Amino acid sequence: MAKKLDQIIVVDIESTCWEKKPPEGQESEIIEIGICPLDVPSGERLEKESILVKPERSQIS
Repeated sequence: MAKKLDQIIVVDIESTCWEKKPPEGQESEIIEIGICPLDVPSGERLEKESILVKPERSQIS
């Protein structure tokens, strides 16, 4: 029998990007990870955390 979930964890990943091709020598990579438990019945965010990641192969403007 399936169980009803009371909470889920939402993960949001942000990365470097460009409108066109990346500049020479750079590539898209993760720069931030957001994590947030969500109360399913109410839709309320319970807390949130943001983890910044220093890029190694690209620059941030």
